[in-house]
Amino acid sequence: MTPEEKLCSRSWRMRNSAGILWSILSFGLLTGVGFLIRGAKSKDKLFIGLGVGFLIVGIGLFVSVGMFDAGTKEAPIRSTASTIWGWVWFTSFIGGIVTAVVTNKKWLLWRAHTPDTKWYAQAGATQQQTPVSPAQGYDPNAAAAAFAAPSPAATYTNSAPTQTGSIDVNAASAQELVGSLGVDADTANRIIATRQQMGSFSSFEQLVAKAQVPPHLLIPQRGKLTFGTDQNVPGTPPVQPTQQAPQASRRLDL
Repeated sequence: MTPEEKLCSRSWRMRNSAGILWSILSFGLLTGVGFLIRGAKSKDKLFIGLGVGFLIVGIGLFVSVGMFDAGTKEAPIRSTASTIWGWVWFTSFIGGIVTAVVTNKKWLLWRAHTPDTKWYAQAGATQQQTPVSPAQGYDPNAAAAAFAAPSPAATYTNSAPTQTGSIDVNAASAQELVGSLGVDADTANRIIATRQQMGSFSSFEQLVAKAQVPPHLLIPQRGKLTFGTDQNVPGTPPVQPTQQAPQASRRLDL
């Protein structure tokens, strides 16, 4: 909010005028405390002077209350000294309220042009933060990189040397799958066996579903996978289809 918007807001003015309650709720005994708080925040000599003055008056009235004769049960019930003390106390009480209300406008003007950031937030913002280094051997971007489009220059640590370039899943041998994709031998043999049964893979999703390959193993290498139609794979003889007995039911793959 701008200073003008704050001053035009009734709720903002009410919240920031709560300092008047020091005079009202304490019957003037803590009026000086309220002015000193405002003076300490705004560094204004007027509020500091009023705070010191009302504190001296309040402490003086509090100390002198036991020094006057309260009077007797017979007339006159109260003495002249106690009556004077009562009027001085009442005058200081009303004067504190009036002074707090009159000077409240000056306080609101200062408060409207002061940033709302708390002192402890400002201290934390100016404090130099020491960067914390990540744990040894841990890449903080590993999780995001697994689902992002792989970069051609990215390197991965495999059990076999990593090869660059694309690889045709429908034409590669088990050794080529291990070297290019970084999968283990069992996963590569399962891909070859599934490919021989199906004939070829048509998409990445079909490869993962039919060959039962954990997706996180192939997602980083997805950009280099191609699915050609060439089935003349060296050393991979075609499997003759076998007749299967008619099945009584069908299984639906979802």
